[in-house]
Amino acid sequence: MRGIMTSWEVAFRRHHPEITFRNTLLGTATSMAGIITNTSDLSLMGRPASVNEIIGFEWVYRVKPLGIQVMNGSLQTEGHTPALAVLVSRANPLQQISMTQLATVLGCPTDKHAAVTWAMAGATGAWAQRPVHAYLYDDQTGTGAFLQQAILGKGDCWNWRIVHEFKDRSLGNGNVYTATRQIRDALQHDPDGLAIATLASPSPGVKALSVAASGAPVGLSESTVISGEYPLARGVYIYIRRASNKPVDPKVAEFLRFVLSAEGQTLVKTQSDFLPLNPAAAAAARKQLE
Repeated sequence: MRGIMTSWEVAFRRHHPEITFRNTLLGTATSMAGIITNTSDLSLMGRPASVNEIIGFEWVYRVKPLGIQVMNGSLQTEGHTPALAVLVSRANPLQQISMTQLATVLGCPTDKHAAVTWAMAGATGAWAQRPVHAYLYDDQTGTGAFLQQAILGKGDCWNWRIVHEFKDRSLGNGNVYTATRQIRDALQHDPDGLAIATLASPSPGVKALSVAASGAPVGLSESTVISGEYPLARGVYIYIRRASNKPVDPKVAEFLRFVLSAEGQTLVKTQSDFLPLNPAAAAAARKQLE
């Protein structure tokens, strides 16, 4: 995120040359510590803050941090908060799946001995009684934690009888076997597999399902990420300190208004692989600063 952050800062200083910036970008996992310890004004994060991070902030300040989405993640670029696709074998007859069905298939079962079949995801005929094998990101990673929260809400329990988790693994020769590649490779060899991964590293014989939240199912595309219609799109957030019943620090508020302005969001589109917010989402985010 250093590139787009620098672009915002350079453009902002054309309007406010008196403001200077110092960036210490060591990754989302460490970012919240900046505002908790009062060593930074902004915490830039590639996901929403976790429950523990919010608790840590509240323990110090007795108020929740203010989190504002400043852009969408990418469509498929690794390292740029890419959206997640629900993937199955091309032989699978399903073309769509709902978030409710994903929760039913992947979440902790009420009967731990009950079979998990494709009928639970909407399949009929010969596929209805076939077993489901799920391939997901490790829930201790940021991507895995996001996925678990998006599908299960406050629940935090996968059905471990069918779920197999993956995280990046060093091959010992300096190369990394990414979790995305491992998930897609596992699915490639399992016609009964259900995988959730980014669209990076495409595999033959695999297709992405349309996903429904509360309305009609939608496919994963730049337009459905920007519109907010695709339920497994991800966002980039800036968290700040805001005391109860007090305004946001004026210089911080002015910078965030710029980031959320038409000029700031155009920079997202032209200077990065991230995707901009739609105008309504940007306006709603600006309102949080009032």
